[in-house]
Amino acid sequence: MSSPPITSSVSVATLRYTSLAAAIFAFALVVWGGIVRINGAGMTCPDWPRCRGAWFPALNDPVVYEWTHRLGAPLLTLLIIATIVAAWRARRERPAAWRASWIAGALLVAQVIVGALTIKYANNPPSVAAHLGLGILTFVSLLMVWYAASQAQDAGATAAEAVPTSTAAMKSRLLWLSYARLSVSAAIATFAAIVAAGYMSASNDGLACTGFPLCNGWGPPVDASQQIHMGHRVLAYLAFVLILGVALGGARTADPRVRRLAWLALALSVLQVGLGVGTIASGLAPVLRSVHQANGALLFATLATLCYAAYVRFGRTASATTAASERARATAPAAQHP
Repeated sequence: MSSPPITSSVSVATLRYTSLAAAIFAFALVVWGGIVRINGAGMTCPDWPRCRGAWFPALNDPVVYEWTHRLGAPLLTLLIIATIVAAWRARRERPAAWRASWIAGALLVAQVIVGALTIKYANNPPSVAAHLGLGILTFVSLLMVWYAASQAQDAGATAAEAVPTSTAAMKSRLLWLSYARLSVSAAIATFAAIVAAGYMSASNDGLACTGFPLCNGWGPPVDASQQIHMGHRVLAYLAFVLILGVALGGARTADPRVRRLAWLALALSVLQVGLGVGTIASGLAPVLRSVHQANGALLFATLATLCYAAYVRFGRTASATTAASERARATAPAAQHP
């Protein structure tokens, strides 16, 4: 078996480095954006794209929070452009990474537009929630570029090798499809809970409910603020239940990568619940709020990676089903005519 060309190896390595750098920077930008909002600095630059009529305003506190957050946008743009170029050079070896890089680029454009609208509409809850959601999706899409670039084309044993018969292959295929769909459901619920949290924060409804697990006692929410707060909690509870199912299902799989991701998702989910309770108990301590948002982004990123890994395994079992069926058809005539 011949080794891959050196130029191909260099292209893939470059893609891994650039996409990882872009993903880390995008994550930092999401976290910093939360710090800007938590410190009430979101409207310290009331115009866009300049700040107080200048490209380089006087960096008085809290202007420095918002201006440095804006400064990160062009830097992230350069990193994403570098990632797209690197993905194009490695498109034959890593086609999935090439496709994901374009998604990251499109999300960045949408994020810049929504960021401008957020300023125009004075950080109203819908614009803040959309800005947060797009920021996290941009981070996760870049992480998917890195993950796809890091996976060898023939990594691991194929399902065709692991599942010898047509019946077993079909059963394995259905199990992986069900697990992948469960993972997607958990990821969607988690993302919805994060976006709802952004809306709740922008609405200043973080302390509308101080009880746990329900609002203030066992009665239903009585006003709009409590309904907004409990909307976030209901989504978070749903996400936790789904993640628990993902972890239990992942523990029974034969893929160690899926098992690790599933247990990591559960650990981050438990931590997220604890951070949420601690944030309320502390009266919305800024540090806990920031860590709560950062951990939520990491949780969603873990689930997105798990979805990718699960669907890759489903694809392999689909190939196994076809291969097993072909073997069965090939051996059938021999069995009928000894």
